Amino acid sequence: MTIKQKIMIFLGILFISVIGNSFLTYKLEQYSQEKAKWIEHTHKVILFMKEYFMAMEDAETGQRGYLLTQNSKYLEPYHNGIKNAEENFLELQKLTVDKKNQDLLKEIKILENKKFNELQFTIDLTNNNHLSKALLIVKEDKGRLIMDSLRKQATKFLAREKELLNQHENEYIVLRTRIVTLIAISVTFFTMLAFFTMLFLNRTLFEPMQLLLNSTKKVEEGEQIDIRDITTQDEMGYLLSSFYKMNEKVVQREASLSHKVSHDELTKLLNRESLYSCIDHAIESSKVDDTKVAILFLDLNKFKEVNDTLGHKAGDFLLLEASKVFVKSVRSSDKVFRIGGDEFLILLKDITDVAQVETVIHKILDALKIPVMYQGHKLEISTSIGIAIFPEDAQSPDELVKASDMAMYVAKEDKKVNYKYFDISMLKKNHRKE
Repeated sequence: MTIKQKIMIFLGILFISVIGNSFLTYKLEQYSQEKAKWIEHTHKVILFMKEYFMAMEDAETGQRGYLLTQNSKYLEPYHNGIKNAEENFLELQKLTVDKKNQDLLKEIKILENKKFNELQFTIDLTNNNHLSKALLIVKEDKGRLIMDSLRKQATKFLAREKELLNQHENEYIVLRTRIVTLIAISVTFFTMLAFFTMLFLNRTLFEPMQLLLNSTKKVEEGEQIDIRDITTQDEMGYLLSSFYKMNEKVVQREASLSHKVSHDELTKLLNRESLYSCIDHAIESSKVDDTKVAILFLDLNKFKEVNDTLGHKAGDFLLLEASKVFVKSVRSSDKVFRIGGDEFLILLKDITDVAQVETVIHKILDALKIPVMYQGHKLEISTSIGIAIFPEDAQSPDELVKASDMAMYVAKEDKKVNYKYFDISMLKKNHRKE
């Protein structure tokens, strides 16, 4: 076999190896990108479901506020909640591909219609001067049972989507691992191939030429290729580290998405995602330690006026300033949530005396007395606060939040004070007033 034939066979093997490796790497990368898209898709589904349920709760909150006050401004969150819920549900129908969750969406839609009918019916009764009938319907807790069923179905839906998300993430990690492994194997393989290629060429071509020419001039001038120049560990290390860095960026991106799910994008505070679980954990701890848990429901006053007159950027500025005050006014063990719009919630744990709650409230109110400047405008921030305490006012996280919300509405109506503690008589007083 001639030298030319040997070189052609050797180059043929090298060419086939390169093409085969490139094709396999391309297919694995293509599959991993598809899995990455599915991960992003599943995150969207989870986000839309959470936003959907938040919208349903907003609609119910608006209805309760209207029934308690007959103030039409509380119908705005009601209508916005219905609109947002319908929009998010349409997105869920478009995005959901899992058969089980498609069936769950049908059940959720039925419950949604029941809930909307119940909310609208009580509002219509109130508009027609039948408030007592509307309140009787609320007291019968049919609406709460519907929301409980809706929450149960939504929880099943999210559990299934998180299961799919975990599956996609595991498959994605496996594919990325295979790609990194393939690259490592390929680098090793082609390094060895280059090594043997140089040995082959040196033995079959360069050495005969050197013998024929009887000269080492080419080697002295750099034409003699040192095998270490082909198989430098620095280059391989660079390639491997690049892929590992790529994988690290993907992990960081997934962590960022998980953070976005549980935190408010503007203020970086916790959102509704972990609200009830945090309250439940605080309640369980208080039972063991014989302490109390306080919920502060805060709503910024005249926030809409700032948005309407100075724009949404000014509103965002106020939200950020208010959130800073709330965080600075509590202990590191307490938690501050932004639960929607201009509404915030503070969870105070390990309370041994109501005076501790008063201290936090006055810290907030004192700090908010100082106006802030926005583009030459002096803006004043004020808030109405409703307080509910476990175990006196409620026994469950949901009841505590509703009680503090109710107290906040009463405080907002009372122009003489900025905060109110929940009292069961609030319902009776509001009923008589209505």
